[in-house]
Amino acid sequence: MKNYAKILGLLVTAASLASTTAGCIPLTGGRSSASETKVTEELTTSDTTAAAAETVTANIPEPVSSLSDTLPTPEELFTTKDISPPLVENDAEINLMGSKAEVEGTGVTIEGSTVTITSEGIYSISGELTNGQIIIDAPEASVHLKLNNVNITSGTSAPLLINDAKKTYITLEYNSVNSLTDGRSDTIPEGEDVPDAVIFSRDSLTINGGGTLNISGNYCGIRSKDDIVITGGALNITAGSDGIKAKDYVAVADGELNIISGGDGIKASGKDENALGFVYTEGGSFDISSMGDGIQAEGIFCAKGGDFRITTAGGNDLSGGYKNTDKDMSPDDIGSSQTGLPEVFGGEAPNSKKGIKAGTELNISGGTFSINSADDALHSNGSAFISGEAAVTLSAEDDGIHADNSISVSGGTLRIFNAREGFESAVMDISGGDMRIFAEDDCINAGDGTPSSHKEDPVEGVSVVISGGTLYANAIGGDGLDSNGDLTILGGDITVNGPEHGMNSALDCNGVFIVSGGTLIAAGYHDMADYPSQSSTQCSASIGFDTIFEAGTPFVLEDESGKELLRYAPVHSYDHLVISTPLLEKGKTYTAYAGDGGEGGSFTFTVSEMTTRQGLQTYMEQFRDN
Repeated sequence: MKNYAKILGLLVTAASLASTTAGCIPLTGGRSSASETKVTEELTTSDTTAAAAETVTANIPEPVSSLSDTLPTPEELFTTKDISPPLVENDAEINLMGSKAEVEGTGVTIEGSTVTITSEGIYSISGELTNGQIIIDAPEASVHLKLNNVNITSGTSAPLLINDAKKTYITLEYNSVNSLTDGRSDTIPEGEDVPDAVIFSRDSLTINGGGTLNISGNYCGIRSKDDIVITGGALNITAGSDGIKAKDYVAVADGELNIISGGDGIKASGKDENALGFVYTEGGSFDISSMGDGIQAEGIFCAKGGDFRITTAGGNDLSGGYKNTDKDMSPDDIGSSQTGLPEVFGGEAPNSKKGIKAGTELNISGGTFSINSADDALHSNGSAFISGEAAVTLSAEDDGIHADNSISVSGGTLRIFNAREGFESAVMDISGGDMRIFAEDDCINAGDGTPSSHKEDPVEGVSVVISGGTLYANAIGGDGLDSNGDLTILGGDITVNGPEHGMNSALDCNGVFIVSGGTLIAAGYHDMADYPSQSSTQCSASIGFDTIFEAGTPFVLEDESGKELLRYAPVHSYDHLVISTPLLEKGKTYTAYAGDGGEGGSFTFTVSEMTTRQGLQTYMEQFRDN
């Protein structure tokens, strides 16, 4: 979106024109006089001369490489034992009986309502403890728990505490319903090594099986100081802090995760710069309502599958008035199925309320995502990749997708139903996919966070490159496509609806704007509109009418025989369009008209340069050098 410096430049330009000519091009887009048309023609001639004198080229950056290839392989993350519980005899049968327990087998000690497992083995557990605990204290051992209709409540510590083991497996027996409740309510001082979760593990933990596990507590739901792997079962977690938290990684291959959390829904918190915590999914369903981030990884978030429904802090507040009128979808259809705000234990809600947040890379190549966020819906402090068969639907109070460094889209289906801005990053590379973006501000905004005024000072290293895919952009108040650096279109099918005012435009490029392929149609107001450089290799037309046409009024392009080549009905009112298509050829004559083509609504022109201009053009014309 243009900033105030650019608007100030516009006002100075308008004042200068007013002092040297009989009239100015009207801000409201009303019918122009002969003298106003003459001003536009003079600016056009000046720009054409400058373009002929110097050819400019856009700087296309090298494609960004993904870091996801550095993650462990699926075979390393999900071993056979993680996925399939062993079909062997149990080493012990543990029967919970209210305030006490009994055991048949070895490797278990019982003291009152505390059951301690001390040896490697397979342990089947059933029954109820009203105020008790199961502890695993078996150094370097592999311990396997089978939960079969277990119900444990503890008011003093974690109901299930894995204090020391090499690896622990929890299998939810088929059709069993298990419940673990942490009844503690004291605030745990920060930094103390206290088991702060319903299931607390100091070592690697796997959950699998075909049963249900209900988890409730004021602290974390499940926490591991190593990793957490989930390959089955239905987990229903209500937590006052984070729902699932691991240091090294959280990896999910299958299962049903329903999480209500006062903190983050799922979190990989490891901050070792050589092994940042990551989240990896291949399948499973995730229904998350959180007051913090829905999913947060210090390092990489990588999704190759899974069904995600996420709402953070109640979701996008649509009371501000900008609402998508897309009849195919309702805001109620986006995000978690769970209603109401989660309760936060022990303090204020987290400041970050993003749908999915990654510290280094966010990579989605499969799965379905429905995210309703009170912040960015998808966020990366590094790069973001959308590809493959991913199906993504977002509603965001801030950005739909934000990445500090780059956003790359090469496939998938992406719907940004509501957002302040659609895509925001320094570098954008769009080579495929089907995208529909509805934004209060800019639909596509390329910038590095530094201020930029207007055409004479593009930001180095900032660019948008579109080489494929289908992009539909609907901007309510900002620009449709906005690059504070270069904008290069090599292919794709691009439709842009700019705002219903002249302070922003359908297309805004501070650097070099090149079109070399694809189809582009961008409708808006002429006042601040940009159009492709004469250095482009595909012909374009920039057409400004002296009449404002209502939303829904069709624009038509015909060849000299009267054959219709292009027709589009912009969803907002407009007086200016930029079109680029392989059907526009040098030396050929075309007719472009809006509505019935009456007075002020029709042009017949011959393409004589790479960008042919007709009628009202931008006030920024005098600043163009390409």
